This record gives sequence, C-alpha cells and structure tokens, in this order.
Amino acid sequence: MEDGKITKALLKTRSGEFDIESIHTLNLRDCGLSDLGCISECTQLERLNLSRNDLTKLNKLAGLGNLSSLNLSGNRITNPEGLQALESLQSVNLAGNLIGSVNSLRCLTALDKLEDLRLHDPVRDLSNPLCHSNTYRKDVLDMLPNLKVLDGERILGLGSDVFSMCREIEESLERRQDVNSQQSSNPSPWVSNDYFEPTTKFEESRLGDAKEQLEALLSSCKMAVKKSEDVFVKLKKIN
Repeated sequence: MEDGKITKALLKTRSGEFDIESIHTLNLRDCGLSDLGCISECTQLERLNLSRNDLTKLNKLAGLGNLSSLNLSGNRITNPEGLQALESLQSVNLAGNLIGSVNSLRCLTALDKLEDLRLHDPVRDLSNPLCHSNTYRKDVLDMLPNLKVLDGERILGLGSDVFSMCREIEESLERRQDVNSQQSSNPSPWVSNDYFEPTTKFEESRLGDAKEQLEALLSSCKMAVKKSEDVFVKLKKIN
C-alpha cells in the first residue's frame, strides 16, 4: 500500500485472489486508507468492508455494480456522494462519520434496492452530527421510504412492531423522567391509572400483531432447523 491508497497488490494480498476481478468479498478494515485507488476494478465485488479508515471521497466506488453490502463506518465522510452509482446496494453502514444533515443523504434516493441504513451505532459509540437532531429518524425515513431497517431497528416487515413498541415505551419513560425532574414534591405514579387498560382486544392490538409476527418468525426458524436436520440425516445415510 502506498500513501494510504488501494493498490492491486493490496487487493490480492487481502483477498487471496490473483485476479482482482474475481473478488466477491473484501475486508479492508483499519488499513489507514485515504484513497480508494483501483477499487473499481473489482467488478464482481458484492461485500466490502472499508470501516475505520480515513476516507472522505467515495466517487471511485463507481463501477461496483454488483456491490450489495458496504461498511463505511468510522471514516471522515461528510457527504456520501458517489454511492448513487451502486445500483445493487442493499445495505450501507455510515455510522461514525461527519455527515451533518439529512440533505447530505439525498444521493441515496437513487438506490432503489437500499433497505438497510445505519447512521448511529450506540453499541460501538459511533454516530454522525445529524443524529443529534430529534427528528433525524423521521426525516431520513421521509426521504428514503423504502428502508426496512434504520440504525439496526426494523421499520418494515417481521418484528417491526416490536421495535416500534419498545421505542414508544422508551420515549414515554424519558418524558416521564423530564416531568419528574421538574417536580420537587407530591410524587405521582409514572403512568396514569388507566395506562395499562387495553383499549382494544389483545388480538387486535399492536402488541398482539407483534406477538403474531414473532411467532411466525420463530416458526420459520424452527422449519429451517428441521429442514437442516433432515438434510444432515440424509447426508449421514449417504456416507
């Protein structure tokens, strides 16, 4: 590697492939990169990890038409301009960068297949300046309505109601804490007396829907395990 630039030698060393056009998965995490160099020559690349580098510009990613998963966390990106050329991109991690406004993400609206976007990662303590806004999640979802997962939380599909319900409970607790901090006496219950009274039958409530979704997901997992076991038994018989 020369001066933080991606070279063919680096690509071959990190991938173990002699022909860089044959690389499908590539991990260039924590390589001190500041220049994407010849990365666009990896035309068959599907998964790319560029986390914990010093990247600021992404235009050289153009040409990676098969790329579906991209990790850019922990860089110095202020604008993800260039990602709009990655027509197959489904998942991108931009946590831990310097993106200051939702408007800077407008280039992502060209990505019809984008379903999973991460801007904030509390586990690894990675974020972006735009995440300090109380409305950034709503603003991002308004701009990118096809997203199914934002910051690791499912927005659409199986399990989405569980995340939504947990977020509402968390916000309710935070509001209550704010009220309590302003009150010096006469403590009161943290929720109203009728807070836990069901307004509809359980089966018709959002919690009921979330329960059904979880049961369906668990059922699918059990079916997958059963199928795997059946295949394993058949393989043992063959051998």
